[in-house]
Amino acid sequence: MQEKGKKIGIFAGSFDPLTNGHLNLINRSSKIFDQVIVLIAVNTNKVALFTADERLELIQSVTQDIENVKVETLKDDLVANYFEKVNGTAMIRGLRNTQDYDYENNIDIINKKQNENLETVLLYADNQYRYLSSSLIKEIATFHGDISDMVPKQIETAMKKKYNYPSTEN
Repeated sequence: MQEKGKKIGIFAGSFDPLTNGHLNLINRSSKIFDQVIVLIAVNTNKVALFTADERLELIQSVTQDIENVKVETLKDDLVANYFEKVNGTAMIRGLRNTQDYDYENNIDIINKKQNENLETVLLYADNQYRYLSSSLIKEIATFHGDISDMVPKQIETAMKKKYNYPSTEN
């Protein structure tokens, strides 16, 4: 349980992989909330590239310099229950386009049915990141394309290893 009065934002997602757009939202959220919890929620409908533990380690390394951010994993529960457990203030969600709005609207309705106190804060993705999606990045990486401006360096390195990119050493 977190201390009363502390504004806690929960940014939940599969983050497989975490993109520069996600990192931008984390940075921006850290200026709004006293604490931001990046919650790696295991999505039962997706086949993951990285295990939950790998994602935890990667995201911790990418966010280590943001003082009020912590990273946790949720494997066997609903995000709405986690929100209640940590006394969350709001869920943080990013919007890139109208498709995201429709999706996030449905998620908000479902979450409120589980926990009527759960609020959602929507942040627009910065223009430079509106095209990014984890699925598209994985598709590019499958064929050894350039993902260097789409993900943080640590994640690019891990993805190149997973997708067996050819070595660039001479």
